[in-house]
Amino acid sequence: MTNIPAAVSSRLPLYYEYIVHMEDQGSRWVSSNMIASALDLTPSTIRQDIKYLDKIYSSSFGYSTQSFRQVLEDALGISASNNMALVGAGSLGRALAHYKGFPAKGFTIKAIFDKREDLIDTDINGVKVWQLGRLNEVVKRERISIGIITTPADAAQQVANMMVDAKIMGIWNFAPINLRVPPNVMVENVNVMPSLFSLAFKMKVIGNANKK
Repeated sequence: MTNIPAAVSSRLPLYYEYIVHMEDQGSRWVSSNMIASALDLTPSTIRQDIKYLDKIYSSSFGYSTQSFRQVLEDALGISASNNMALVGAGSLGRALAHYKGFPAKGFTIKAIFDKREDLIDTDINGVKVWQLGRLNEVVKRERISIGIITTPADAAQQVANMMVDAKIMGIWNFAPINLRVPPNVMVENVNVMPSLFSLAFKMKVIGNANKK
């Protein structure tokens, strides 16, 4: 598989969700035109992006949805088992712990960590809550490669440092702070409030335009 540019990699999850949806609808084939129409892209963009992937079985009907899905799963790491540790058992952390979509995509929360003593040794959706100080030990035993941070901003960097020390390879960060990590550790920030602000701004722009 060719090295995938960042712009292309950002679209792969969109393709994957669309292909899975089409498979669920019973479709065995999809075309670049169909994908482009559904995702508001151009067919040429779809075809150029596909060149960066392993070969997808195609025919006069288009691309095989099964083949397309399998190639995307390999590219996105979904076909592999990804064990995760979640730090921060507040409302957001609990919501993620109960999310049913993770296992189907190869992601499993194996451990939850929190500093609240009343939560230690309890479980959330069948996953044990551990003392934060045991993160290194549990991460190694459970072969965890992804860390999820749902703590307040003032605790997030310390948690990230602990994850780095435990050899976690990727961090999914929900805390509103830019983490400082070594270049070999990948961070994906989920900026909830900026996204909400952006939505509010777009609504204001449309509202002002409608008043004219």
